[in-house]
Amino acid sequence: MRKMLFLATTILAAALSAASANAEQKEVTVWSWFVQSTMDKSIAAFEKAHPDIKVKYTYYNYSPEYITALKAAAASGSLPDVIGLQPGSLTQQYRENLEAVNERAAKQWGDKWAEKVFPVNRKQMLMGNPKGDENYYIIPQESQVLCIWYNRKIFEKLNLSAPKTYDELKAAAKALTDNGYIPMFQGAADGWQNENVFLMLANQFSPGIVDKAQAGESPWTAPELVAAMKAWKGLFDDGIFQQGALGAHAYPTGAQLFAQGKVGMMALGSWWMQESKFPPPLSEFVQNMDGFDFFYLPPVKDGNTASPPVGGIDIGYGLTKNGGKNPEAWTFLAELTNGVGLQEALNDLNDLPAFEGNSPKGDITDHVKEMSARFMADLPKAENQRFASPAVAEALDNALAGVAAGSIEPEAALATVQAANEKALAAK
Repeated sequence: MRKMLFLATTILAAALSAASANAEQKEVTVWSWFVQSTMDKSIAAFEKAHPDIKVKYTYYNYSPEYITALKAAAASGSLPDVIGLQPGSLTQQYRENLEAVNERAAKQWGDKWAEKVFPVNRKQMLMGNPKGDENYYIIPQESQVLCIWYNRKIFEKLNLSAPKTYDELKAAAKALTDNGYIPMFQGAADGWQNENVFLMLANQFSPGIVDKAQAGESPWTAPELVAAMKAWKGLFDDGIFQQGALGAHAYPTGAQLFAQGKVGMMALGSWWMQESKFPPPLSEFVQNMDGFDFFYLPPVKDGNTASPPVGGIDIGYGLTKNGGKNPEAWTFLAELTNGVGLQEALNDLNDLPAFEGNSPKGDITDHVKEMSARFMADLPKAENQRFASPAVAEALDNALAGVAAGSIEPEAALATVQAANEKALAAK
């Protein structure tokens, strides 16, 4: 009887202890388009290091699901604690819903913490802030470099090499099309992918000109930008992009076709390496990235050089006003961007680090190491990828779509971007 009483008491004590632990466990809510399988690993590492905190993650496709969900939640005051952000226009769109993180970051990593962030990323962290506002509303997790990826096994099969001239690019696109492949998949229904290609083109004609245009130092109607817009139209007219590109999405459609070996080329970035770390089964092209390599967009005009590296912050995270009331939310954000959570993302080759001193660990092939090293060498000299004003980014998206569809001429399209830019500068 005494033994049974002792056993019952022990069970009751254990149950009470478990109930108490559950009651004490705090929760952090996170939304992003960050890959679910990789985020699961980051969260598992975080929860192991912080067993008193539970992270609830909601994944969205970036466009249009994530953008739509953010707008609705912001309007109703129901944003989660932490949200995934791109710098510039997206961060500025939700700046009023975000906490400045300067003091928290200094307490976490020291007063000079920002100096450990790559320069192009640090610049982008302030993009679009009102004049005199030196606050950071985003902490970058990863960096990226934009490029043109190609399926090297298909190229080898067709006796093609990575194009170095525009004529070679057109010839490669024709050979791919003639042999039943999609030449260069463009998700032209996605503004972000159109922006990326346009930036590649614009920086061929004048490196840094888009930044000058954003700052009001050069008009959006400058000859170099008009030439870039005409070159953009040429990618459709010359058969480099696939038929029906204007109605296509890069994710999931384009990425799936590219991974399956049905596409020859695609404008993406350093993040494509992560495909090799997705759960099996993997295609022969994705396995260890054996089927892929990258190049920079060849010069579209004689005398130009190939597109310089363009990039910066791939993804960062902001602490919402709701998250500012939850101390555990910053703990998670810090570990995700420069701690145990980040390490898991780098190990999955999700992209390049945003903070110096971080690198992937684990089983990585020599081919992937070589490509990663090339990206890291190019990152410090990358031209800025981001837009400071949401209105300017939207105007450019509309201009690119209109020019591609043939409904507006390049000069007139860029005039609408200039008008949006002037309005944005006047409002600062």
